[in-house]
Amino acid sequence: MSIHEKVQQWEREEGVRLFQNLGLPRNAAILDYGCGFGHYSIAASRFLGGKDGQVYAVDINKDCLKHVSKVADEEGLVNIIAAGGNKDYSFNFSNDFFDMIMFYDLLHGDGFHRFTLYEEASRTLKKGGILSILPFHLSNFRDKEGKKKSYSYRKLVLEAQEYGFTEISEKPLGIHFEKYHSAYYINKGGVEFENLERAEILNLQKN
Repeated sequence: MSIHEKVQQWEREEGVRLFQNLGLPRNAAILDYGCGFGHYSIAASRFLGGKDGQVYAVDINKDCLKHVSKVADEEGLVNIIAAGGNKDYSFNFSNDFFDMIMFYDLLHGDGFHRFTLYEEASRTLKKGGILSILPFHLSNFRDKEGKKKSYSYRKLVLEAQEYGFTEISEKPLGIHFEKYHSAYYINKGGVEFENLERAEILNLQKN
């Protein structure tokens, strides 16, 4: 299979399994904030059967949103809603709206914007809702005082606890799809699916 076929297979199989043990209702409202090209939005949609619930794929990149909408139309996934995000990381959603929020490969740079994201997740998730984080580049993060520190999953958990979240023990592996879409790697002939970076997904529940 080509890498494109393997990515599609992942969206239908392994990606769907990421959502299966989280206690989500079949009509769940799920937010993929900073969705990029929407691989996790598509997997979430398939978990919900492609028609039940709502998956909000939000990003500031309009080309990414067009791609997500195109794939959703082609694959008959009617429960995906593509929407533009805000540069200040605030959400255009009401309180207690979502059953699950994903921050996957969203904490770039110094990661300082994660504090706004914690606040917005705490505000817009229902009680018992799931906050799911797939972090990369932890070595660049700074604390609330702006000091650069070596971050770990444990430190992220401790931070999230301050915003009303409790860690769920299971940590499934998520994929970093950046190289799959990178013009640099595409011009060099692409990258093998098996060589895409993987990391543990941190799942937390709102108290």
